[in-house]
Amino acid sequence: MTQYLFPERLLSETIEERKTYFKEYTAAHPAFEQAYNDLLDKIYNCTDNSVILVYGPTGAGKSKLIQKVNEKIYKDYLEQLKQDPGMFSTLMVEAIPPDSGNFDWKDFYYRALVEANEPAIDYKVNVEKYLSREKKVKEDSRAILKRSLENVLIYRKPKAFIIDEAQHITLTTSARNLKNQVNIIKSLANITKVPIVLCGTYDILTFRDLQGQTIRRGRDTHIKRYQAQNKDDLEAFINVLFAFQKHLPLQKEPDLVSHWDYFYSRTLGSVGTLKDWIYLTYSICLSNNPDLPSMEMDYFKKYEISAARALKMLSEAKLGEKRVENTTNSEENKLYLELGLTEEEAYFADKPAKKEIKKRNKLVGERNPRRDSVGVDELEEAQ
Repeated sequence: MTQYLFPERLLSETIEERKTYFKEYTAAHPAFEQAYNDLLDKIYNCTDNSVILVYGPTGAGKSKLIQKVNEKIYKDYLEQLKQDPGMFSTLMVEAIPPDSGNFDWKDFYYRALVEANEPAIDYKVNVEKYLSREKKVKEDSRAILKRSLENVLIYRKPKAFIIDEAQHITLTTSARNLKNQVNIIKSLANITKVPIVLCGTYDILTFRDLQGQTIRRGRDTHIKRYQAQNKDDLEAFINVLFAFQKHLPLQKEPDLVSHWDYFYSRTLGSVGTLKDWIYLTYSICLSNNPDLPSMEMDYFKKYEISAARALKMLSEAKLGEKRVENTTNSEENKLYLELGLTEEEAYFADKPAKKEIKKRNKLVGERNPRRDSVGVDELEEAQ
C-alpha cells in the first residue's frame, strides 16, 4: 500500500483544496531556519529604534520568511493581544514601486493605515493646528498621513513594522532624494520606538551603504541561495526537492530528485523559485486534468525559466552576493584603519621582537651544560 506524506483524503477533494495544500506547504531547510531564527532573535532583542535589513536573491523565500515570522510573533503574544485588543503583534505592508519618478510616500502611508484598519483615513486632520494657534505645524496631506501612521505605531505597540519589497523605496531620481529616503525610515524608527524590518532584494543594501550609523551590518539577516559547489548546500537543495516531490497530492509520486541538476539550473538554488515553478506546473496540469495521476518532466519543461533568464538571474544574484562580501570586508578594513588596528602586526609594532635562539646539535658523548661542584664535595670524592 502506498504511503503518502500528504493527507490521503486530498486525492478525492476538489482541485482548489489540493492546490491550496501544496501552496501553503513549507519545507523546512537549513537556510530558511537559520534566517528565521536570526530574524526573530533580532526583533525580540534589538533596541527600540532599530532598522533591520532582510535581503537575498530573487526567489530565495524572503516573503515566506517574514510571513512565518509574523505568524510566530502573533502566537507568542496571543495572551497579551487578548488582554489588550488594541495592540498589534506586527504591522506588515508592501512597498509599491512608483509609476514614475520618486517613491510615493503618501501612497505608502495610506496603504499602511489601511493594513492597520485605521478608521476615517480620508478625513484625517491636523489636530495640533486647532488646539494651539501658536504652533506652526505642517498641514499637507502627506504629513497628516505620516503623523497618523506614527500614532498607530506608538499606541498600537506592534513588535515590528515589517515592510516587504523595500527595495522599491530606493527608487528615486537623485542621490539626494535617496539619502532622504534613509532619513525618513530613521525618523519613523526614532519617533515610534518600533523596530522596522526592511525586506527586499540586495538593492536595500543601499540603506546600509548611505548611512551606516542608522543601519548596521549586525542587524542584517541574509537569506541565501544554495551553492552547487558546496556539498552541504547541494544536499540541502536536493532534500527540499524531495520534500516537494513527496507532498504533491498525486496518485503516483513523480520522480523529481533524479533530475535535481535540471531543477537547480533553472532556480539557481533558490527554494522560493523552485516552489513557485513546481506549484505553477502542478496547478495548470491539475486544472487541465482533475484526475491527473502523476507528473512527467515534460510538464515542467513547458513552464520552465528559460536559460537566458536564468543566466540574468544568476548574474544579479552573484552581483548582490559580491556586494555583501565587499561591503563587509571594506567596513572591517576601514574600521581597523581608523582605529589604528590595521593588522595584528601593528598591535605588536612597539614591542621588541624576541631573538630566536637556535639549538646546536650535540656531539656523541657530550654532556649537557652544568656547573661542576667545587670545594668540600670534590675533596670528599677524592678520599
